[in-house]
Amino acid sequence: TQLTGELRGVAFDGSGSADSLFETRNSAGTVTRAYRYDGASEFNFENWGATARVLHKFDDAGHEWSNELRFDHNGNESNGLALNTFITPAAAAFYERNEASVTQATMGFTSAYVRPLSNGGKLRLGYELNDQRPEQEVTLLRGPSEGALAVVPGLSNRFEAHQTVHALYATLERPLTAKLSGQAGLRLEQADIEIEDLTGGASASQDYFKAYPTAHLQYVLSETQTLRASYSRRIQRPQLVQLNPFVSYQDPLNLNSGNPDLEPQETDSFEAMWQMRKGQSFYQATAYLRDTDKAFTPVATDIGGGVFLTRPENLGSSRAYGLETTAAGPLSPTLRYSASVNVYRQEIDASGIPGGADREATLASGRLSLNWQATPKDFIQLTGFWQGESLLAQGTREAGGMVNLGYRRKLTDSLSFNFTGRDLFNTFNSTTLYD
Repeated sequence: TQLTGELRGVAFDGSGSADSLFETRNSAGTVTRAYRYDGASEFNFENWGATARVLHKFDDAGHEWSNELRFDHNGNESNGLALNTFITPAAAAFYERNEASVTQATMGFTSAYVRPLSNGGKLRLGYELNDQRPEQEVTLLRGPSEGALAVVPGLSNRFEAHQTVHALYATLERPLTAKLSGQAGLRLEQADIEIEDLTGGASASQDYFKAYPTAHLQYVLSETQTLRASYSRRIQRPQLVQLNPFVSYQDPLNLNSGNPDLEPQETDSFEAMWQMRKGQSFYQATAYLRDTDKAFTPVATDIGGGVFLTRPENLGSSRAYGLETTAAGPLSPTLRYSASVNVYRQEIDASGIPGGADREATLASGRLSLNWQATPKDFIQLTGFWQGESLLAQGTREAGGMVNLGYRRKLTDSLSFNFTGRDLFNTFNSTTLYD
């Protein structure tokens, strides 16, 4: 019997400044509205937690029972002051101070039992509890000068939530023939969610019970090659702050809010995989179909005056099917590579979403990493990725990527010099087009 205890903590703070120009253009490309945002901000973050674990081994063959209790508490506070100067049309400038405090307490408990079987298989049984309690307070102040700031009631808010998820699961794996093995599993989850807008007085709750089956098959073609097939149903719950109906201020042209009616998205995933390991080289090809019900999508609404309100909604469905290939290995005794390419077809059903439209497209993404041990003391790493375009109910999120560089020089046995460069060609951006 093994007892383990852990205490952990981290804290950091930082500051930053921004000098931005925002523009709105009409269909002819003429600027109809423009303003500058000049500001500075400070933030601090702290997290502390503790874990206690008991592991009992019945024998040395893998028959064991483990129990773990975990608690984490994190807090994030930020404070920013900015000056908004309106250029087109000309208008009086004003100052804004945005103060935010976000905390969350998370408690988790897991109990897992593993028993090897006489036929070479293995049985796993378990229970998991996850309890989250976030709190958020946001205050926006505005005025003609730093000394004349006043709270803006409609854009200040206090919010609390509580989410509890209980889960029971069981998996059974066993060999079916000398080369074929299988695994089947079932996970049962009960989720209870409560949210409360303490400022606006709104509250909402969700309560649902779901079952999530899985199935896997593996066939050994040879000492170096393996075939795998799998099916799984997965759930992704919205973050609790995404359920807060409070309308938060982003800038004079953009507001955001959560959606208390946002439901979790569920994905049925079918995959067939070929895998080969040959020496230090690795190759893999995966064909997949992922059918998602009630997928999350951002929806923008024009509320007048060129101001947009964006909040998350559930799509009718989203389907993606494609092929992902991965390869890794040495190109020379000192140079190694790792690469992947994903080409897929995406289809979305946007029925019921104002301004939405069904869309489909063939998309691609990929990544590449090169590791070069130039000399016994010099190591260079070059990495890059490209994320293809993705479809939204009202438009698209444009493609983008970046290239990063890392260099390490060993000066002595205990001292090294490190240099990193991010986004070397200034290609990383986030652009969303709404139709």
